[in-house]
Amino acid sequence: MFDAVPRSPVTLTKSEGNVGRVHQVAVEEALAELAAASANFGFLLPLEPLLLVYGAGAEADAHDRPKRSLAQARQFAEVLTAESVRLLGPDSTDGPVHRALAELRRSGDPTPDGEAGPDDRSRARRFVRHCFELGVWYFRLRTGVRDALSFVPPTEWDDTPTSSPRRHVAIREPVTDLATWVALLDEYVPVLRRTLERRTPAETATRASLKARSALLEAEWHVADLLTEAGWTVRDDSETPHELPVRGVAVRSTAQPDRAAGPDYVLRVDGQSVGTVEVRTRSEDLRAAMARTREAGNLSTASAERRMPYTYVTDGVRVLFRNENDPEPHPREVFTFHQPDTVARWLREAATDPQAPTFQGRVLRRLPDLGDDGYARDSLGTVQYNAVRAFESSLRRGERRAMVQIAVGGGQTITAVTAAHRLLRHARARRILFLVDRVEHENQALATFAAYSGPGEDGRKFTESYRVERLVPDAVPSQGVVVSTVPRLYNALAKGNPGSGVRYRPYLPPESFDLVIADDCHRSVSSRWRALFDYFDAPVLGLTATPTDRALQVFQGNLVSSYTFEDAVTDGRAVQVTIYHIGDLPTRPEWAADRLDEEFDLDVEGPLGHRRSMVSGKALHAALTAFKEGLPSMFPERVGLGSGDVELPKTVVYAANDQHADEVVDAVRAVFGQGPGFCQKVTLKGRSPYRLLSQFRNTVEPRVIVVVDLLTGTDIAPVECLLFLRDVRSSYRYFQMLAVGTRPIASAALRAVTPGASAKTRCVVVDPVGVARHHSGRPSTTRKRGRGRGRDEAPAPTPAAAAAAAAAAAATVDDAEVMERWRSFLQAGNDPARELITGTGGLSEEDVRRLHSWAESLARPPHGLTAERIWSAYERAGVTVPDPRRPRAPKGPADLLALVRYEAGLEPRPRPYRDQVFDRLDDWIDHQKRRGLSFDSDQVWWMEHIADSTAAGGHFAAASLDAVPFTLRGGTSGFLRAFGEHGEQGAVRLLDELRSVLA
Repeated sequence: MFDAVPRSPVTLTKSEGNVGRVHQVAVEEALAELAAASANFGFLLPLEPLLLVYGAGAEADAHDRPKRSLAQARQFAEVLTAESVRLLGPDSTDGPVHRALAELRRSGDPTPDGEAGPDDRSRARRFVRHCFELGVWYFRLRTGVRDALSFVPPTEWDDTPTSSPRRHVAIREPVTDLATWVALLDEYVPVLRRTLERRTPAETATRASLKARSALLEAEWHVADLLTEAGWTVRDDSETPHELPVRGVAVRSTAQPDRAAGPDYVLRVDGQSVGTVEVRTRSEDLRAAMARTREAGNLSTASAERRMPYTYVTDGVRVLFRNENDPEPHPREVFTFHQPDTVARWLREAATDPQAPTFQGRVLRRLPDLGDDGYARDSLGTVQYNAVRAFESSLRRGERRAMVQIAVGGGQTITAVTAAHRLLRHARARRILFLVDRVEHENQALATFAAYSGPGEDGRKFTESYRVERLVPDAVPSQGVVVSTVPRLYNALAKGNPGSGVRYRPYLPPESFDLVIADDCHRSVSSRWRALFDYFDAPVLGLTATPTDRALQVFQGNLVSSYTFEDAVTDGRAVQVTIYHIGDLPTRPEWAADRLDEEFDLDVEGPLGHRRSMVSGKALHAALTAFKEGLPSMFPERVGLGSGDVELPKTVVYAANDQHADEVVDAVRAVFGQGPGFCQKVTLKGRSPYRLLSQFRNTVEPRVIVVVDLLTGTDIAPVECLLFLRDVRSSYRYFQMLAVGTRPIASAALRAVTPGASAKTRCVVVDPVGVARHHSGRPSTTRKRGRGRGRDEAPAPTPAAAAAAAAAAAATVDDAEVMERWRSFLQAGNDPARELITGTGGLSEEDVRRLHSWAESLARPPHGLTAERIWSAYERAGVTVPDPRRPRAPKGPADLLALVRYEAGLEPRPRPYRDQVFDRLDDWIDHQKRRGLSFDSDQVWWMEHIADSTAAGGHFAAASLDAVPFTLRGGTSGFLRAFGEHGEQGAVRLLDELRSVLA
């Protein structure tokens, strides 16, 4: 067994001790007897006798003299450390082996004095095992042979089963016990140490070879730990089968030279070989190794063995996994090995349904199309319907990450619940994780699950068919849906120590869930929380209203469905945002807090400790006074007859920090002359924040709440004003803060909390710090993006980056594809009516209907294009440049006419239809002024809103005067009163002329 390694000589001279009493041969015989007497360290004799002496000594003393045993273990570690440096060099001092050596060197009290207790004995036994494991590492490093070496507890250890296997090293039959031989050799330890110290370092070539072997051994050390942690019993293939009932066994192949063919481990579940593990060094390409493993076809296994579907390749840190039962097997990186119970369940599922043996297979073959399952577009909602279909298509393709963008009000939660219901019902998902960012959203999600009833369930609610529960730390979750906040899940996986990061939890292993749904995923992909997605071996569906660059990166650019803020405004699910600028007020810089006043850092705006602007002191009172005095111009339709006062709408004020918020609360109460109930500070650090939010949402008072980032993503529909008293550097955070005020609300519900209000038509952003100038675009400017088949796209640019790209006339690949598809649509003879392209007259009502019909054909497959998407592509390509004097509005069919004329060479630069309409209004008003006709502010309001309605619909019908927003000023009667100086017939003629000019 040890013939390949020469025995280390023990040289004794008269100057080196009691050679007269025992000569060299006697010492060698004593060492041989010691090796035979030791149950675990005899194999070290041919390599390093000193390791044998210290290891056997620690073994002999562990029960009766544990403190002396710990001292011997420390000596073992010191000798092995010196040998490691000699063989591998002084720079090789990292890795699990050297950490184990360091732990041994620090172990216990080296003095044998004092009475030993149970804890000392337990520690001594544990360190004897460590010495054995390190000795095996040393043996394999020196020999390159993976021999069958297993630890055998000595018989005097009272917890040793009587039937435990014994290993005897066949060198010589022992003639006395282990402790006796240790004592006899104790006086020769100094001689052995001097022999060790005289050894020369390994040669360069030898050291390079040993380093390569050491890297592989350290990887194997890690792998054995990972397997054990996941519940596998690791043993060598030469050992007798484990006598205890063990479900999963990882059988280590032995007696292989370096890099011999065949797997390093064979995984056996309930006695059947089900998978293999290949161990590679950190420098090797795991995916290439996985490909070679697949080509080899596991040739090392006997032909009689059944097919083993599970393959792992690992370097001890990264673990690559492939399941041959998947419809299209692909390697994927997993956190660690799957538990034996999980593999056993997979085998049962495969046997039950051979045509769809895995979750991915059941998604592909058992999940019906959404329309075939009884879900109609009208009943589910077009936005949710399209989002669920897009996600399920991505899941069928085997994509592990998918993101859906749904603007505020579009139904994110109902989309997630629908997807979860279908996967539980048809794909037999075992458990689904639903992640939210805070407790309030967790309660909302639980309520949505409880109220949901899908088709084909005979009216049963979701919770009547499937279990839905909160995640409980340190408890195995039930099957069904598990809802958790991100911090609670992170703390559970960090074992209560958030600073330690995500760690393996046996009760919540990575394979716990078949699907992870992350609501508002732009929050949970921060550098702190994104490890949660890497921990679980499951596809992830992310839902968000604002896809950030970081979120797109985490989701691999796979934005499968997009419903933007502009889409929501068009559909009436959101209201427009208007900016009310207050003159240049002085601001003062303030050091930003190192932690946001929230449960966790959602979106870092810049380096910690950066300076930002805030309105304070006299400037704060000036800003609030200007806000108060500007309310009649912000909401002119609410000005009472004979009074210039306007009831203050529900208002959210964004402050810089907690102290600033206190200052703002006092200032608001003073400027508006109101008491404590009028304005409240709401922070998570304060008292009853969710009660205050509910009160703000549902009652007349408070009218104003002051927050420090708390409300991003919170649903408070009555809010109509947002006041920024601090700068915001992150465009995405800014747009999230705007979204708080864009939720629509029924008129009756609004009047219940804001007396005097008629309807919510917009959200007014009051901006005394110039924050709006930093962020171009709308509250969701991310274009619809997807990952093409066979290629990955870069993440979508931020709004600022998009503007820079447009200025440089640099179109993205996605934009180029949109423009090419648009041009091919036109070249195929799909132009609108020729007279609409070449004519100079206005658009009639019939023309508008034809344009809408034409645009609907463009939106249908295979083109799938909208006016907004096409115009945005041209805009980012620098072909069109928006007029900075006017806000950007969503594009419609009338805007496409300008692009058609541009492509036909009839216009040098396409201009938005809205800009054209307002240019015509300006020219007409100037013409009337030259004729001596002037207009007051009330008349200008009517004309501008008529122009705005014309720009939105392409045509203005007189009947529109009896619709919002004109009804806010009396409808048709109000228009006739405003222009009464011309008489009723004159007002009608003016309206007809204005309609003709604007169209």
